[in-house]
Amino acid sequence: MLEQNQKLNAVISEYLRTATFPVAVKILKKGEPVPEMRAKIPTKNLGGRIAICQGMTMCRKHGTTLIFHKEDQSCPLAQVILGFVEEPDFVKDGSVVYPLYACNMDAAKRTQETTPKMEKADTGTVILAPLHRADFDPDVVVIYANPAQITRMVQGALYNEGGYIESRFAGRGACGGEITVPYSQQKYNVVIPGGGEKVFALTQDDEMAFALPACKIDSFVEGLVATHKSGVARIPTPIAGLTNEPKWPPYYKPLGDYADSVD
Repeated sequence: MLEQNQKLNAVISEYLRTATFPVAVKILKKGEPVPEMRAKIPTKNLGGRIAICQGMTMCRKHGTTLIFHKEDQSCPLAQVILGFVEEPDFVKDGSVVYPLYACNMDAAKRTQETTPKMEKADTGTVILAPLHRADFDPDVVVIYANPAQITRMVQGALYNEGGYIESRFAGRGACGGEITVPYSQQKYNVVIPGGGEKVFALTQDDEMAFALPACKIDSFVEGLVATHKSGVARIPTPIAGLTNEPKWPPYYKPLGDYADSVD
């Protein structure tokens, strides 16, 4: 396991305690050879194609490493979002958005225009591996978490940079926020999983995702540790009420008075 992966995984485990494994994502361009590794290829090992979000769940919950070539990835939207294929004109007009997500074609077109996509359709392979088993340099790391843990990651991310993390939500195509945005824009991103991911990948209603590009890993690690040590917030979230003396019901007062009077 690479040293940087090991360091990031250890910090996530100690300071965030996420319920599932962080996922290391590697994007290979068309024609780029796939490194030898122990992994499953959906069409060869799983009996058919699956969606990238299903692979994400298998990776983060079961610890499975997966290799997705174009023919292994079943989600039509993700084919465009991840850069396996160019976005066709009949999709640009919003026809895959209306009437499911928009009241008319104008609104649908605006939604599709803002859907994250790779700058070029030159993706040949996407590799997903649990971070603690990834023996490659990831391009992106995706961490599923609850809102409290997401807050801690935002605090850690901004420790060195300041400002705030700007994220956009459309309720669909979450793989774009998890992979395409941090990869192509080299920025942190907070992601609300879409409806399709919940239906097909069984992502839970209380789960969100935080994605970071490889170039920010060291800064993220430093910030997460530093903000923990400063006491600004921690996981598990400290409960101030545990240090306050309880207010007991009046019914208990006679017994309380008696206990206080006994040496």
